[in-house]
Amino acid sequence: MLKNIIRILICIGLLVMAGSAENITVDDCTGRSVTVNAPVQKVVSLGSGVASYLYALDGGKSLVGRDSYSHFPPALEEIPIAGKSSYSPDLEMIISLHPDLVIADTMLSDDNLKELENAAIPVMIESLVDPARDIEVMEKLGRIMGKEERAKEITDFIKGYQDQIQERISSVKAEDRPKVFFEWAGKPYYTVSNGNPSDTLIQLAGGDNIAKDMGNSTHTYPTVDPEWVVEIDPDVIIQQRSSDKAFAADELKALRDEIIARPELADMKAVKDGRVYLISGEIRYGIRSVICQLYMARLFYPELFKDMDPEEIHKELVQKFYGLNQLDGVYVYPTASAS
Repeated sequence: MLKNIIRILICIGLLVMAGSAENITVDDCTGRSVTVNAPVQKVVSLGSGVASYLYALDGGKSLVGRDSYSHFPPALEEIPIAGKSSYSPDLEMIISLHPDLVIADTMLSDDNLKELENAAIPVMIESLVDPARDIEVMEKLGRIMGKEERAKEITDFIKGYQDQIQERISSVKAEDRPKVFFEWAGKPYYTVSNGNPSDTLIQLAGGDNIAKDMGNSTHTYPTVDPEWVVEIDPDVIIQQRSSDKAFAADELKALRDEIIARPELADMKAVKDGRVYLISGEIRYGIRSVICQLYMARLFYPELFKDMDPEEIHKELVQKFYGLNQLDGVYVYPTASAS
């Protein structure tokens, strides 16, 4: 009799567990339909920024493997590396982890995609370095992970500040937007054009990227002539540094001094006005891209945003969604102040 009762209870438990799961189909950024058994329990993250999204949703509980470029939050260092990136995944390791889902970016090759799918592992392709898609992607991840409420909390935070930025810059005429020269990764005159995530960030913050028309759909990192930059004479110069760390203020000061010391820039408006800035690429993508937007908006319009402190908002974000009580360095140097 007791054995029969135990069998019945086990069956009921299995039915309850089965009833709580469901097949969900979503479209990834390439238009592929991906079906997963939701909520997913084990995820391998290979795309830029994906791991930080997932950690914000469930504290890293679902992550069983990550790419080598994902360092934030610091707790990610405890997650095994399942490949340097989507371009070079460790397929043998990934298959041995038996994940419910692999999330990669568009660098994943067709052959590697096929091998994972042949192992019955669903693969979702998401290019998460596009700040214009943060909310859409977070909602999608929340749905397949059974974390809709947490995803809404995160997207409400992001959208709230994005809306404030748009509201404040809405009255600025197109011709009055500051002209911005953005230099990528410390390579002189290596910049970004239309379609690049950094160009999107500049637009969202109310700036006008002077190199927006210099690239094409497949090449958004053009190198421009210094004389051309001098002729345009931008109002603001921003150089982005390493994408996997924050800096000490003296490091960024030294890097800024190198830019200002370039002889060809001596008479430029941005240099004379002191509007040359360094930004850590660590806040360029993922949930924290809204912080980058806030920093840029304040650099572009110090008067419009004098009551908004991006650093304090950044602290609020990392505490709220990552459980961190402090920032690990400086992300922008120097910060803007209203005159």
